Amino acid sequence: MCYSASCSACTKTSWRGCGSHLSNVFADVPEEERCTCSPKVEVDGTEYPPQAKYAVPSVAGFVKNWLGGDSTNNDVDEPKQAAQA
Repeated sequence: MCYSASCSACTKTSWRGCGSHLSNVFADVPEEERCTCSPKVEVDGTEYPPQAKYAVPSVAGFVKNWLGGDSTNNDVDEPKQAAQA
């Protein structure tokens, strides 16, 4: 079964699933709210956005949260600023 999902690149509506139910997923999604990424998927002569990728947290972020670190699930470390003299 297919279901709507957010595209991690453009944040618009995409999908996940088997690909056989895309007409149902996008029936109520206006064209301007659909993912515009490529390559498109064609089903029964209609083009749809590519399947949304599954987000997999980094091991470092998981361990940090598991050990009681920051619970915001921020897996990307901010660059450290140079020390002021």
